[in-house]
Amino acid sequence: MDAARQPGAPLPERIVRAAIQWRLKLDVAADQARVQALIQRWCQQHPEHALAWQRLGGLQRELDAYTATLPSPELGIPILKRAGTDLQRRRALKLLTLTVAVGGPAGWLVASHPSVTADYRVATGERRQITLADGSELLLNSGSALDVQFSATERLLVLRAGELQVSSAADPNSLRASPLRVACRHGWCDSADARFVLRDQGSHSDLLVQEGTVAVSTLGGQQPLAVKAGERYALYPEHIEPISHQTIDPSAWTRGMLVVDDIRLDAFLQELGRYRSGLIGCDPAVADLRLSGVFQLDQQAALLEHLARTLPVEIVSRSRFWVRLVAKA
Repeated sequence: MDAARQPGAPLPERIVRAAIQWRLKLDVAADQARVQALIQRWCQQHPEHALAWQRLGGLQRELDAYTATLPSPELGIPILKRAGTDLQRRRALKLLTLTVAVGGPAGWLVASHPSVTADYRVATGERRQITLADGSELLLNSGSALDVQFSATERLLVLRAGELQVSSAADPNSLRASPLRVACRHGWCDSADARFVLRDQGSHSDLLVQEGTVAVSTLGGQQPLAVKAGERYALYPEHIEPISHQTIDPSAWTRGMLVVDDIRLDAFLQELGRYRSGLIGCDPAVADLRLSGVFQLDQQAALLEHLARTLPVEIVSRSRFWVRLVAKA
C-alpha cells in the first residue's frame, strides 16, 4: 500500500468504479472461480486496486443486513455508485437507510429505470444534441440516458439506456489527452477522433463506426478490437462478433428517419414503438408481412397511413396511445 496514503483517504473515482464493476460481475458470473482469478489479477496490478476491493468488501458486509429489505436487489447498484469515491461506510448506510425509509415504489423506480438518475435523459419520441466540454458532439436517441464523468485524467461517458451517436474530439486542454471512453453494460469503446453509434440491445450492444477507428473491449477482458469505419459489431460481455446484415439502418435515426430492408411487420412496429408513447403492435395473422422503405420518425400519422395503403392491413386505434394493425377485412 502507498505509504503516503492516509487511512480512509479517498481513492480515485475510476478505481472505485472499476471495483464496483468487478463486484457486480462476480455476483452474476456463472464461473465464479474464473472471475475471482481475474479480480485477484486486477488487485495485484496496483495497491490502490487492492485497497478499493478491500473497502468494497467491508461495505458489502455492512449492507448485507439491509439489502433483504429492498424492493429489488438491483437497488444496491445506484446506492454503491452514490456512496462516494472512497466508499465510506457511514455515508453508504445513510443513503441506504433513506432509500428504505422512502418506500418500495420509489426505490423500484430507481433500480428498474436507470434513466431516472442519469445526467442526460431523452424523452420518448425526442432526440437531443449535446456538446461536451472537450468539444465532442453527442446525439441521444429516443428514451436514452447517459452519464458524463470527466476528470483531469479521464473522459468517460456511461450509456445507461438507449442509444447515442458520438463524434469524439481530442481534449484541447491537455497535451496527453486520453481517448474518449464510452462504457455500456457489455464493455466499452475508446476513440480519439471518431464518429460512431452505440445501442444497448439488452443482451448485447450494437456498434457502428462511421468515421475513424474505435477500440472495443469486453467486460471479460478480451483483447481490444480495432473497429474501422463502415464496420458493425455486436458487443457481448465475453466476446465481440461482426454483424453481417441488419434489417434496420443503425444510423438513420440520427437523420430523423427509420430505414428498413425486408423487415417483418411485427419487428418494424417494435422498433417504431421506441419513438411513441403507449402501445403499438399487430395481430399474429399479419406479423410476418415484410416491408422495406424510408419513414420519417416525426410524421407518425402519415407513416401509419402509408402502412395501411401499401400492406393488406387496417389500423385499429382506441386512442393515440393504443394502436394495433389487423388484417384488412
